[in-house]
Amino acid sequence: MYPIRLVAVIAVTVLGLVIAAAAGAGTRTSSLIAFASNRSGDTEIYVMNPDGSGVRRLTHSPKYDSPAAWSPDGRKLLFYTQRANGGVWVMNANGTGQKNLSRNAAHEDPGGWSPDGKQIVFDSTRDGNSQIYVMSSNGSGVRRITNDSSQDEFPSWSPDGKTIAFVSDRNGGSQIFVMNADGSGQKGLTQGTSDGSPKWSPDGRKIAYVCGPHHKQSICVMNADGSGQKKVTKKPQEFFGGLTWSPDGRKLAFSDGEGNSGGAIFVMNVNGSGVKLLTKGRFASNDPIWSPAQKG
Repeated sequence: MYPIRLVAVIAVTVLGLVIAAAAGAGTRTSSLIAFASNRSGDTEIYVMNPDGSGVRRLTHSPKYDSPAAWSPDGRKLLFYTQRANGGVWVMNANGTGQKNLSRNAAHEDPGGWSPDGKQIVFDSTRDGNSQIYVMSSNGSGVRRITNDSSQDEFPSWSPDGKTIAFVSDRNGGSQIFVMNADGSGQKGLTQGTSDGSPKWSPDGRKIAYVCGPHHKQSICVMNADGSGQKKVTKKPQEFFGGLTWSPDGRKLAFSDGEGNSGGAIFVMNVNGSGVKLLTKGRFASNDPIWSPAQKG
């Protein structure tokens, strides 16, 4: 039989280990990459670990589904779908609670949340040509923030909440533009003929984007003011099907959109080195979206 003092010491030690384990669980971080794939026959939304392991399916719809953006807290996911009534859709990170926020039959693509999670930016053809809109995260208070005869699409909110990047063909071809969050101060950053998919780095200092020309695209990175534009991929592709930053800003995940399968997802360092294949098999995988790092 153990002495009372020894039992007390053991109890305190065990309690300390439990508390430490709980504290460790609260500080451990992890992230996921959401992506679209036709591995089940039709295109659905899946998630995987950043190394390509742990693939899980989130949607089960006969219509095309593709992820668009994670909420700032990583608990929800905006997605595009070809289901009836179109609109901007959202679901929980585990695939439950799928909901149409905008309930509009026009073609609409969700762009992403404001950093505080209170607003969502998206493009829509509800008024004719594609323009940029903002609404509350519950779908209310829709307001238009671009008003141009061109096509304005693929908006992306900066991490500080002050600026929105988007794609427009107002100068011929398609280029990357930025504007204030209220739609004012619109200006072009690139002069290419087929630039698209602007994505802010987590610190807001850089923008990664797909740079043209058409059918010979590369991935480029530039400073947030448009300076320092640089290609970081070596081999031009027919097109790139998605682009996203890692939470620490050190890597980019992308889909090459090519090959017999129709696309595969890769990850590389921001300078273009260390390219690694994440998805394998004779099926298409596109539109990777990297989640913020979350407490495990």
